[in-house]
Amino acid sequence: MKNTYKKIIIPGLIVSLLVLGACSKKESPAPSVSETSAVEEKTVEAADEETPAPTEALKEETKEEVVAESDEAPSEETKDEAAAEPAETSQEKTADVNTANDNADTAASGSAEASGTEETKVLENEKAAVALKDVYSKISGSVALPDMYLADASFILNYYGIDVSKLEDYVFASCLDSTSADSIILIRLKDESSSDEIVGALNMLLEQMSAELENYNPEANELVKAASVRRDGKNIDLIIHKDRGTILSIIDNSL
Repeated sequence: MKNTYKKIIIPGLIVSLLVLGACSKKESPAPSVSETSAVEEKTVEAADEETPAPTEALKEETKEEVVAESDEAPSEETKDEAAAEPAETSQEKTADVNTANDNADTAASGSAEASGTEETKVLENEKAAVALKDVYSKISGSVALPDMYLADASFILNYYGIDVSKLEDYVFASCLDSTSADSIILIRLKDESSSDEIVGALNMLLEQMSAELENYNPEANELVKAASVRRDGKNIDLIIHKDRGTILSIIDNSL
């Protein structure tokens, strides 16, 4: 088809040029529509021949760039997972901190309880270590006592009927004046199992003293009737004195 156009157009151009040459002295006429169309067709053909088609290499390069961009673009699911990970990590850290704080609080509580138990034991040991003679010294230094006799083991067994081998510590103080009932008796047992026996012996002593004083010293007998035997674990006491309440307070604060 193109060759046919060329064959038709070229002779036409030659004829036109000859006519133009003959009429060179005349005003040049405007190119005809057929001539303009022929020129435009030549220009289009030349442009078609000069414009190369896209090469396969360019197509491949374009495909690779598209694939690379697709690989680099993160999916929405990946973004969500990445955003969730820091939150989960933060929650785990908070849980770890809370667990550590709970453990620290539990350890501190256990330590405080152990410390309190140890302090209680220390206090109990300190009380147990207080010599009853020291307690008696506090009493005599705080309350007016008559001349008192501190009984030995033999007298205690014969008069009170108490075997001192069952006692860990003791003080048996009685007034030297036989008409007076003032007595300070402090006992710490070796074993609580002998408590009833010792308390029974002291109650019997109160009955005997009341019977003796009833006729010739009613005032002293009133002190005997007001007295009683106290028992607290291994500790036993009997106080016969007008300031009995003050003496009992000293004992309680000391033991």
